[in-house]
Amino acid sequence: MTWDGKERRGKKRYGVKGAVVQYKKASPLSLFTAASNKYLVLNLSETGLEFMTKEPVTEGKRLNFYLEAPKVHGTIRAAGRVIWVKATQNQEAYRVGAFLKLSGRSRSLVKAVLDNAVIDSVEISTRVYLKEIERL
Repeated sequence: MTWDGKERRGKKRYGVKGAVVQYKKASPLSLFTAASNKYLVLNLSETGLEFMTKEPVTEGKRLNFYLEAPKVHGTIRAAGRVIWVKATQNQEAYRVGAFLKLSGRSRSLVKAVLDNAVIDSVEISTRVYLKEIERL
């Protein structure tokens, strides 16, 4: 689906400096597989997130997400679906947008994270991003 320029998000997304995400395929067998490496979250809301990854991800793919954010003890777990994927200009990374489905506890944790968010988005170049994820 190509973007027509109209904003359709029901909830505003915010940048959460220091937030990272891991993900893995949503399936019964995923209990026995490891999650991805940690990747930087670019923005987050109660209904979705945008992040960058070095691994190609397929649009429409259902994933389980594991988010960590400053001032939150523990991992925020969410089911989700990849909505869009855009390769960076040099094809070294991918920007990914996904819908999230949060449980009660996870929703409360995300609200707490967003209450502390003070920026609209995390802007980062691919080169800086690749350096940052090497440190995680």
